[in-house]
Amino acid sequence: MSWLRHNVRLQIGLLLLAPFAIAALIPGVIAPYSPTDLVDAPFAAPSGDYWLGTDELGRDVLSRLVYAARTDLKISLGATLIAAVIGVSIGLLAGYRGGAASAVALRVTDVMLAFPSILLALFLVAVIGPSDTIVILALMILYIPGFLRFARGMAMSLRERAFVEASVISGAGSRYVIWRHLLPNAIGSLLVGISLTAAYTLLAAATLSYLGLGTPPPAPSWGGMLQASFNYVFQDWRYGIWPGLCIVTVALGYMLVSEGIEVAVQRSGSAGAAVGSVEPTGLSGSTGSGGQAT
Repeated sequence: MSWLRHNVRLQIGLLLLAPFAIAALIPGVIAPYSPTDLVDAPFAAPSGDYWLGTDELGRDVLSRLVYAARTDLKISLGATLIAAVIGVSIGLLAGYRGGAASAVALRVTDVMLAFPSILLALFLVAVIGPSDTIVILALMILYIPGFLRFARGMAMSLRERAFVEASVISGAGSRYVIWRHLLPNAIGSLLVGISLTAAYTLLAAATLSYLGLGTPPPAPSWGGMLQASFNYVFQDWRYGIWPGLCIVTVALGYMLVSEGIEVAVQRSGSAGAAVGSVEPTGLSGSTGSGGQAT
């Protein structure tokens, strides 16, 4: 656990995410009511029975926030991890082999990144229909090019290293080299990218829900609750604060975990210091990569 000791950012990030992770795993144990039950009059004030009051239909706000954690964390982590597995697998292979495979992969990612990302997600969800699965699929497609470019750059920077050349000379195949040499040396930077990308995915998912193209009601989502609160800001100003606070807290937790992992990587010397996010053009930032062999 030396990677966690004295790593304040990582500790704070994990502490911020822990309650939401627990809520996502066991919402029925934590939430006092079902997220769709009408338990009282609309906009009932916070009380001992309803700690955060009720919404515009009389549903318990706390219960809906708890169940929404499962939805939003599933989307943010699911889309990010699937995109990372696909993008990194293709990127490492293309970057290691080089030649036509690397050039084609680069051109494909350039074309995909040329589209405004959030508009592409809106198009996919609008055409197919809103659901958690479709949102995950749409966001996964958006983030694959960033992970692919990231992994390709890592592979190209590592393939000329002496330990890789020695492995090739000894008769190792591409699969062995990628699995035993390239991936272990890229894992630190990759974890940083995954954590940071999860924050962008959460914000993108909340944006889709706010626009009515995310989790379909009556299932709760933080973006959907935030959109509903906009119409009732004068009836209950507190209603929109809670889902917005959840989104900000989880996104901040992801970012602090990303920064904490980067600090741990720098201390261990297992990866380079210059690590960037892999979110697609249009959400924010740019893709960066860096790596150093152990």
